Amino acid sequence: MNFDSTSLWQREKALQRLAGNQALLKRVVEMFIEQIDEKYLTLTTALSNKEQEEVRFISHAIKGISGDVGAELLRHKASSIEMLSATGDWDEIDVQIKAMASVIDATKSEMVAAHA
Repeated sequence: MNFDSTSLWQREKALQRLAGNQALLKRVVEMFIEQIDEKYLTLTTALSNKEQEEVRFISHAIKGISGDVGAELLRHKASSIEMLSATGDWDEIDVQIKAMASVIDATKSEMVAAHA
């Protein structure tokens, strides 16, 4: 999938939230990259087990860390999954969580490229 890089990672907005501290942004991005795959795995496990509250909780956590680092498309996707979790529509939740994987990969690639 092709994504608009400005929707993937809003680096400048993230930097503004960190008062322009480049070193802090780099650390926050590194932490995000280290944590996001584990959170996604936890989300897929919750989906497999049809744990509605866990899907809501983990998608909310992904929304939060994505917002912190300026990963806007991922934040939006996580927010959608969080709202969907209340419906119990497991087929649609499955579709959205699978789609999230490509957003995560593209976001991480954008972040790595910017910090290379």
